Amino acid sequence: MRTGKFHDAELLWRQLEQQYPKNAMIHSNLGAALAQQGKLEPATAEYRKSLALSPTQPDVAFNLGIAEFKQGHFSAAIPAFELVAKEKPEDPRSTILLGMSYFGLRQYAKASEYLHTALQNDPSNLELHNVLAQSCLWSNQYDCALTEFKSILAVNPDAVQAHMLMAEALDGMGKTEDAINELEAAARISPKEPVLHFELGYLYYKQRDYDKALPELQLEVKNNPGYAQSYLYLGDIALHTNDDKTAEPLLQKALQLQNENRLAYFDLGCIYADQNKNQEAVVALQHAVKLDPSQPDAHYRLARLYTVLGQKEKAAQEFAKTKELHTKTEDSLIQKVSGGETAPK
Repeated sequence: MRTGKFHDAELLWRQLEQQYPKNAMIHSNLGAALAQQGKLEPATAEYRKSLALSPTQPDVAFNLGIAEFKQGHFSAAIPAFELVAKEKPEDPRSTILLGMSYFGLRQYAKASEYLHTALQNDPSNLELHNVLAQSCLWSNQYDCALTEFKSILAVNPDAVQAHMLMAEALDGMGKTEDAINELEAAARISPKEPVLHFELGYLYYKQRDYDKALPELQLEVKNNPGYAQSYLYLGDIALHTNDDKTAEPLLQKALQLQNENRLAYFDLGCIYADQNKNQEAVVALQHAVKLDPSQPDAHYRLARLYTVLGQKEKAAQEFAKTKELHTKTEDSLIQKVSGGETAPK
């Protein structure tokens, strides 16, 4: 019934548009009738025609921004919401939607600026706290992220995702033990939460505590058998503990689930090289280099393989690349120690 009503309105405004093609109000009302029927693309065209005729219409700009936002056109939505913020600064919705638009574009630092302001107007809004926390986390503003996650957990201590993301922030600050505590708290609340046991296992893996990492990664495989990273790190642990027979099928499984996986290709290259399967090793290591040419380890292993295969020119190129990358890493470390580069806040 409602759809029919708005369809009738669309026909009416289209007739008026033909008679008065330069009337801003007619274009905006036609846009609204189209939007109400879910016809967002033609609605945006009508809103833009209206604004072209009368640029300072905050309500029309807001409707345009919403229509673009709903289509995932965040870059197009931002100028519309900026116009609303300029013409109607007392309307808090434009600030929220600017923050959400930048969040949609993954411009998290910019998103956090608007979301901070939005929360001043609505401090009890848990959804805003959550999006701000994620924006701060993914722009390496760890102190801000912790503050926001604590606000969420104060209201809802069983918020599993808040515990998991807070762990990510703590790990980013180098507080790995605190991060593990947060993940263990999350596991007590929701022991079958997807990716939770992988993240816990990965933190133990980073500490080279393989005895604790293994059961967590195995539990993730049981709960979430389609998650490639679990097989990857189980395979990598097996390789580090000299169990190539166990490592190989795990790494192959990781690649079946996620083909673009540098570490899996590198580890398989090492296994094949140890088995004297040199051609298979070359192919695997070449894949690893292609996925991330900035890592010296695959270049070095390739250089050694090319030497064994008698391909001296290729070996020399890979050894030179290895040396170049090691030099860059050393220079970067020196720059950081000397104060030439500041750590992210």
